[in-house]
Amino acid sequence: MCAWLVIDGYEDEPAAFGVPNYVGFHIRYICGVLEKRGIEYTYITIDQWRISRRKDLNHNSAILPDIEFNKLDGVVILAGAVVPGKYVRGTPISKNEIDIILSEISSETPILCGGWAIRQWRYSGWSPLRLNLFCTVQDVDATLNLFLEKGVWKNMKRTPDQWSSWALEGAKSKAVAHHPDLLFQDGSPGPLTYEVELYQGCVRFKRGCKFCIEPKKGLPIWRSEKDVIREVNFALDLGVKNVRIGGATDIYTFRAEGVEELEYPIPQPEPIARVLHGLREDNRLEVLHVDNANPSIIAENLEPSEEITKTLVETLSDGAILSFGIESADEEVHSRNWLNCDIEQLRKAVKLINEFGREKGDRGLPHLLPGLNFIAGLNGETEKTYSKNLDLLRSLRKDGLWLRRINIRQVEGNSFQEVNAKQFKQFKKTVREEIDRPILEEIFPIGSKLRDVLWEAHNNRIRRPEQVTEDIHRDSDIYGSPGITFGRQIGAYPILVGVPYRIQLEGKSEIMVTGHGSRSITGVETGLNINKATERQLEAIPGVGKKSSWKIISNRAKIRSTSPSHTFSSVREAFEAVDLEVPHYASEVLVAL
Repeated sequence: MCAWLVIDGYEDEPAAFGVPNYVGFHIRYICGVLEKRGIEYTYITIDQWRISRRKDLNHNSAILPDIEFNKLDGVVILAGAVVPGKYVRGTPISKNEIDIILSEISSETPILCGGWAIRQWRYSGWSPLRLNLFCTVQDVDATLNLFLEKGVWKNMKRTPDQWSSWALEGAKSKAVAHHPDLLFQDGSPGPLTYEVELYQGCVRFKRGCKFCIEPKKGLPIWRSEKDVIREVNFALDLGVKNVRIGGATDIYTFRAEGVEELEYPIPQPEPIARVLHGLREDNRLEVLHVDNANPSIIAENLEPSEEITKTLVETLSDGAILSFGIESADEEVHSRNWLNCDIEQLRKAVKLINEFGREKGDRGLPHLLPGLNFIAGLNGETEKTYSKNLDLLRSLRKDGLWLRRINIRQVEGNSFQEVNAKQFKQFKKTVREEIDRPILEEIFPIGSKLRDVLWEAHNNRIRRPEQVTEDIHRDSDIYGSPGITFGRQIGAYPILVGVPYRIQLEGKSEIMVTGHGSRSITGVETGLNINKATERQLEAIPGVGKKSSWKIISNRAKIRSTSPSHTFSSVREAFEAVDLEVPHYASEVLVAL
């Protein structure tokens, strides 16, 4: 039977995550259209397509579905906006990759391309010469639905009823059930995080930030609380464990009062409380996070914002981060780019979140902290802009306030200034060294512990295709051998963790913090067995070192040469056998089993 092919090129928009380990909502709405109409289709990610083209890799049927490109009824490709930065588990589709895909599919097959990247490329002159190709600049799902209904291509926007229907159908679709991150290859739960859309648009739809795409979506359209909860329940039925409420420029303004009249609409605590508590009633849900918040809304409405903050702390998993878009501390930049948060408003919002969110939860993370976004290249920027940004950050640090994430990026688009590369680089370097690292040291001091760290890559923080396809990376024989393993906890903007030895990928560990980078930490697993720990594992423990670890390993081998079944009954016994005291941190890490 011929069928459609849906290619998830990923989306990474200001208010939406769709890059693995997240599954975005727009790709699910597309699949929801096909589900609603009972049309057979295959869902693949762009990474699965990339793997299929690598002749040097093991092409496992569990990783790659069997697709006959010459027998397709149609193809849909989603290409979302790309935020500059490094992606750990998957990188959004490129224009060149789309060109290759288009060339491989029969000219008789209709192809629909959509998403913010497609819009940008079209406006920049991208015009592939191919029959039966339509590039929509509106909603991909609604455009696809019209084609399936009437056989014509036309840019369409979904109605509220269609939105609800396709969201619910999409929650049960192959975009979830067949997503590579839903399950690991051994069948255990993967890190897939389900991004659910709470509302569309922005409360600043009349005069929003010039660089942002969200105000262009218009007056906010709210989803019903019951609809959101029902959708998530469908996803949980398929095995989803982790959810992030995204698709909202400001979680505090969900169903806010005075959106059409007020510059600072009044937050309403009850609706968001109904959503969060409703989701938490299902025990299958493990990690629950949110994304953006507008600090000016919080600052100008402290009383209801405090109530919402308390609800967030009560219901969200620890490690939750509210992204605050200050963008610039420069008043001139603020004015010329229609920004709406000044430094005093930001200070009030950061202080409020710190007041209620700093306490650590079960995974060893503060419950809720603010993150800051800065953008370089906005109109009106000068060398003094970077100084003002640093002054703001230094003042927050002087006040003892915590920031979990400082995102610094360059503006996208043609109507902005060219970024001074030298000034930008220096600003970024100063922030990482003077602000980021000291905060990490304060939040996660050496000896503190983080639970449920998921191991994702070897030797490089970016997961490579061979680490997906080759079983050696999940083989227990590599455990403790030389190398580096990188991992993260599941959640929004998780901190990167590196350990100086190899651990099987796709497993979880508790780690003890042993050092700090500017945006990452080093660690060692807790619960290491002194009778089995390798030299590299012992070296990683503060206070042990290379010389002591070699002594312990050598002595252990010597004893077993005459008594193969010998085990140390305690950690102290193993150290005393080579005339060593047990370092403080060793007693926190090692056990005798």
